[in-house]
Amino acid sequence: MELREFITRAQRVQDTDMLWALSLEFFHGFGVRMVGYRYFVGLPDPNEVPVMATDGIPQAFLERILNERLYLLNPIPDIVSRSTEPMFWSDVARMSDLLEEETAFIDDVLQKNLGDGLAIPVFGPTSRNGLFQLAYGGARPATSQRDARVIQLGAQLAHLTYCKMSERGQVDSHGMTDREKEVLAWIAKGKSNSVIADILGISIHTVDTHVRRIFRKLGVNDRTTAAVKGLGVGVLQPAA
Repeated sequence: MELREFITRAQRVQDTDMLWALSLEFFHGFGVRMVGYRYFVGLPDPNEVPVMATDGIPQAFLERILNERLYLLNPIPDIVSRSTEPMFWSDVARMSDLLEEETAFIDDVLQKNLGDGLAIPVFGPTSRNGLFQLAYGGARPATSQRDARVIQLGAQLAHLTYCKMSERGQVDSHGMTDREKEVLAWIAKGKSNSVIADILGISIHTVDTHVRRIFRKLGVNDRTTAAVKGLGVGVLQPAA
């Protein structure tokens, strides 16, 4: 898909599902096999559990990153979000000031499982920023400078379109109550039901009920997928 077509079609999308599907079609046209999108305010917090909308990334890999807290070793979000340029993971791995365990994470965790990838910072109003991670499933492609710039422009447009939808309330809440959204936000931060109960001042039985309803409304069966889908459909918003 050419960038001009992507721009035209992005103006007609009606909801976040349509925007996500269109964005995937655009990225796939450049040989991208897996996509991750993270949305945050300011700079990403390296100590916060990352909540991402994803496509094509194996669920077992995502669960390993979260369960083993390997995201704490990932230098890419912080480095790339401080730049205006997209960066290949393999280029980040060669930076001389990385810690040994950070280089090992890129080489042994990311690239051995997902191949090389392109990290693209995106920026929005009132510091509502984000990061696209595009994985190729193999060796670094022969992407020209022009293609990399076109991909970046498409990613930026997708992000701004999402920001606009959020402002206009064009995100589908899937029938969730405000309390259920609040519980989902704490799930996304890695909190257990008992901890959520303490934070919100309600019983653990009530939290259990909210979690079951959240799963049913989102059509998911586990907490990780609920958090990921919550961001993808616009239910979750980043903390300021």
